[in-house]
Amino acid sequence: MAEKNLIDRGTSRRLAPGDASPALGPLAPFGRAPSEPWWLPGVVGGSTSGEPAWAVFAREAVAAAPRDVVVADRTYLGLSGFGPIVAPFVEAAAGRLRDRLAGVEPEGDGAPVLVDFRRQLTRRLARVAARTLVTELHEARRLGRLSGEGSKERFRDFVASTARRDGLDRLVAGYPVLARLLATACLNSADAFAELVARLAADRHLLAPAGVLGDRGGALGTSTGPGALTGVEAGAGDSHRGGRSVMLLRFADGTRLVYKPRPLAAHRHFNSLAEWFGSLPGAPELRVLRVLDRGDYGWAEFVEERPCASEAETRQFYRRQGALLALLHTLDGTDLHHENLIACGPHPVLVDVETLFHPPLGPARSADPAARALHDSVHRVGLLPQLLVGDTTALDMSAIGGGGAASSPIETADWAEAGTDRMRLVRRAGRFTESANRPRLGTEAADPSAYTEALCDGFRAGYTAIHDHRDELLGTKGPLRRFAGDEVRVVPRPTWTYTTLLDESTHPDLMRDATERHRVLSLLRTPLLGVPALPGVEDEEIAELWCGDVPVFTTRPGCAELWSGTGRTVAGPAPDGSATGADAATGLARVEAKVRAMDTVDRQDQERIIRTAMVSTSPRPPHRPGPGGRAPAAAIAPEPEQLLSAARSVGDRLVSLAYRHEGRTNWIGLELLGERYWRLTPMAADLAGGYPGPALFLAQLAALTGVSRYAEVAREALAPVPGLLDALHGRADELGALGSGAYAGLGGIAYALTEVGTLLGDPEVLDLAGPAVRLSCAANAAEDGYGVRGGAAGGLVSLLAVYHATGRPQAWWGAVRCADRLAAAPAPDTGGFADGAAGIGWAMLRLAGAGGDARHRSAGLAALRRATALTDAATAPAPAWCDGAAGVALAIADSPAAREDPELSGWLAARSGELAGIGPLADDSLCHGESGLLELLAHSALPALLPDVRTAWMRRAGTLLASADRAGPQCGTPGGVPHPGLLTGLSGIGHGLLRAGFPDRIGSALLLDPSRAP
Repeated sequence: MAEKNLIDRGTSRRLAPGDASPALGPLAPFGRAPSEPWWLPGVVGGSTSGEPAWAVFAREAVAAAPRDVVVADRTYLGLSGFGPIVAPFVEAAAGRLRDRLAGVEPEGDGAPVLVDFRRQLTRRLARVAARTLVTELHEARRLGRLSGEGSKERFRDFVASTARRDGLDRLVAGYPVLARLLATACLNSADAFAELVARLAADRHLLAPAGVLGDRGGALGTSTGPGALTGVEAGAGDSHRGGRSVMLLRFADGTRLVYKPRPLAAHRHFNSLAEWFGSLPGAPELRVLRVLDRGDYGWAEFVEERPCASEAETRQFYRRQGALLALLHTLDGTDLHHENLIACGPHPVLVDVETLFHPPLGPARSADPAARALHDSVHRVGLLPQLLVGDTTALDMSAIGGGGAASSPIETADWAEAGTDRMRLVRRAGRFTESANRPRLGTEAADPSAYTEALCDGFRAGYTAIHDHRDELLGTKGPLRRFAGDEVRVVPRPTWTYTTLLDESTHPDLMRDATERHRVLSLLRTPLLGVPALPGVEDEEIAELWCGDVPVFTTRPGCAELWSGTGRTVAGPAPDGSATGADAATGLARVEAKVRAMDTVDRQDQERIIRTAMVSTSPRPPHRPGPGGRAPAAAIAPEPEQLLSAARSVGDRLVSLAYRHEGRTNWIGLELLGERYWRLTPMAADLAGGYPGPALFLAQLAALTGVSRYAEVAREALAPVPGLLDALHGRADELGALGSGAYAGLGGIAYALTEVGTLLGDPEVLDLAGPAVRLSCAANAAEDGYGVRGGAAGGLVSLLAVYHATGRPQAWWGAVRCADRLAAAPAPDTGGFADGAAGIGWAMLRLAGAGGDARHRSAGLAALRRATALTDAATAPAPAWCDGAAGVALAIADSPAAREDPELSGWLAARSGELAGIGPLADDSLCHGESGLLELLAHSALPALLPDVRTAWMRRAGTLLASADRAGPQCGTPGGVPHPGLLTGLSGIGHGLLRAGFPDRIGSALLLDPSRAP
C-alpha cells in the first residue's frame, strides 16, 4: 500500500523453528543409506511390524506402477501434465474405495463416484507434488537427460520416465516425505468417500421427509428419496479430521444435496431459534437451511441463488440481513463470510453456523479498549465489510460487501509455461470467482451501500425483538439452552495461515527429510505466523497439518473444554487471560450475559458501527471534494465564542464516542488505505487518522476552555505511545517502512507529542518527543518517500516544529538531513500538498526561512513552480488541501520567498480568487473540505493579494459554523459518516473551528505550526 500506518506493537521472544517440537509418530522413517530400499523391511504378505499404513500404501502403489508409460501428445494446462506420475497412487486409492463400495451403493456400481474421486484426487496429489516434480524436471534438463526436439516433447519425456515404476521408485526414495503426503491424502480421501456413500445408503429413506431435498424431494414426504447418485464434488470446504470435507452430491433426477461430515445439532437448534425469532412482533421472518442431523454428520438442503423480483424485494433482503446480523451478534457468531450465505430472492440464507458461541479471542484481551469493543461488536460476525489487505490492493471477504469476482490481494504460487520443460513457479494474484451472497435485480448485483438504511432498520427490529423477549429466550426451557451440548467450532487463528503453511511446506527441500518439514510447521510456535489466540494448541495444529488437514478445534456452549480435530482435549479459552478449562466462562454463559446487558445505548453503538463499516462498500471515490448543495452563509463574521461553543460540541461528541478502560482511551475509526479503501479499525498511531489527532484537538480545546475532561481524554489517548516508541527502538529495520512523515509517519507523532505536552503543560508528554525525534531521524535515513504525508518533507516540517518549540538540536539536524534528501530527490509527478511538489517545496522553503541555505531555497521554489504547472494541467483542479489547488495556494501563501516571486505570487492571487468564489463544499474536513479551504482564506498573506478575501472567509466560516450547529459536522468520508480522525474526521473539523475563532493561539495542523501555551 502507498499509505503507511503505525500500529501498536508488542514484543515477544522469537523462538527457533524447532523449539519444543515433540515427536509426532514416525516422522522420518527413511534414515538409511541411499543404497537401501526406501520402505521399511519386514513386510510379510502386506502386513508389517511397526510400519505405518501410509508407508505400506505407498510401497504397494509404486510396485503397481507400469513399467512403460506413454504420455499423450497434447497441451497440458496447469498441473494436469503430472497426472500420469501420481496415477499409481490414485489407482491404488480408487481400488481401496471400490472395495469399500461393493454392496453399499444400491443404485449402481459406484462408477460415477469413482470417476469424480479419481479426477479430484489427481488434482490434489499433483498440487502436493508439483514443486518437487518441477525441481526434478529442471535437474533432468540441466543434465541433458530429456529427449525430444521441443520443450513440450521434453516435458512429456520427463513425465513418462518418472511415471514408470523405476522412475517413481527413484522419486519416492529421494523424497520420502512426499511419499508420505501422497499416501496419506489417498488413504484419507478413499475413506472419506467410502464413508459418504455408506451414510447415504443408510439415510436415503430419511432425506425426503426431512425436507433437505427441497421441492424436488418432496418436503412433505411424498418421495422416498433421490435417484441414482451421478456425481460427488469434494472440497466445498477445508479438509478436516482425516481428509473429510463438505461434499456436494448430484443425482439423476436433478436433485442436489450437501453432505457435512460433522454434527449439525447446532444448525438444527439455530433453525428452531430463527423460527422463534421470526414469530416475535416486528422481527422479519428468516428463511433457514433445512438440515438432517445424524449425530456425527448430517445432510443439508442445497439452496440455489435466485434474483429479486423487484426493488422492494431487494430492500426486504437487506432488512432481513440486518435482523440476521442482530441474531448472530447475540449468539457470538463469527467467520460468516461471503461463502457462507446465499441470496435466494428476498431471503439471505446462511449455509453454515458452526462458529456460534465463539469465545472472545485475540483482540478481546487487548489493552486497547477500542480493539476490545470492535471485537465484541457486530463487526465480529463477519457479515459486515472486512478487507483482506495486500501490498497493492484489498478485497472485501464479507457476506454483505464481498463476493464479487476479483483478484486476490495476496500473491500465491502459480505455474508459468506449464506443460514444457521450462515450467516454473511464479508468484501472482489468484482470482476469486463471483459468489452468490449478493442479491440481484435482473443481472445486476445490488450495491450494498445503497441499502444501509434497510440493513440498520432490520438490525434495529431484530435487536429490539430480542431485548423485549429476552426472558423467554433465557428461560430454562427457552431456545438458547438447547445449544448447550452442541458441537461448535473455535478458530484460534486465521484459516489462511494453515492453508498457506500446507502449500508452502511442499517445498522439495522439505520432502527429503521429515525433520526439516516439521521445523517449518513448527513456525506456528513463533510470532512469524502470528501468536494463536489460544495458548497450547500448537502441538495439535502441527499434528493435523501432518495429516494434510486444516486444524479444527471445537467446544460446546455449555462447557469450557476444547477439543482438537484428533479428539484430544486441550486447554479451554480464557477470555480474561487467566482462567482456563473448567474455570473459564462457557459460551452459553457469555451469550446469556450479553442478552441481559442489551439496551438502547448498546444498540445505538452497534448501529453506528454498522453504518461506519458500510462505508467501505461505497462506490464513491474516497478523495474527491466537490459542491455539496449547501446554502452559503451570510458574510457575517462568527463570534469566537460561537466557534468555541461549536468546537466544544465536537469535543463532547468525541469524548462520547471514545472507548475508555483502565487509563487508556481510543476510538473505532476509518483507516484510508492506499487512497482507495476505507477500513473500520481501532485507531492507530498516525496523525492523519489515528488517536494522536483527537488528542491534539482535545488538548487545544482544553487549553482554551480549561475543561479537565478534554485534557484527561487527550492524555489517555496518548497512553500507548511510550510502549510503541520503546518497541520501535529495537526494530531499526522497520523504521524505513514507517517513515518520518507528518501524517502517516513518526514525524507526526513527534509533532503531536510536542503540541499536546505544551498545551497541557505536561512535561511527561513533552519528554516523549525526544525518543520520537530520534526514531523519526532514523526513519528518514531509511525511507524512500518524499511527501509531507508519509515522507521526508513531513519529517522536515515536523522536526522543525519540534525544534522551535523545544530547542532540541537533534530535531534541527534531522530536519536538515531531510532537506538534503529532498534536494537530491527526483522531481515529483504530482502537484498536491500531501504527497506532491507543493508540500515538498513548502517544506524546503520553511527550512530556508529558518536558517537553511540557498540550495534549499532554490529547490523549494522550483518545486512550487512545478506544483503550479501540474495543477494547471489538471483537467479539473480540486479545491482540496491534499491534492488540489487549495493546497498548492496554501503552500505558496505560507512561503515568504514564494510570495516574492512574481510568477508564484500572481498564480496565488488568481487561484485564491477562484477558490474564494466557489460554493460550499460537500464536507467540512481539513483534507478536502471547508476547513482546509478556510485555512487558506485565513492566511495572513492573502489580504495583500485579494482585497475581498475577508468577506469570503466570513461566508465560509459561517457555513462551517452552521453545519456544526444544525446538521452536525460533515466528515470527509462517503456519506459524511462520523469518523474521529484529524484529516477527514471530527477532530479536524473541531480544529478548524478553533482555528477560525482563535488563530493567534491555536497553531495550524495543516501547516504544522506550534500553538501558544496557555
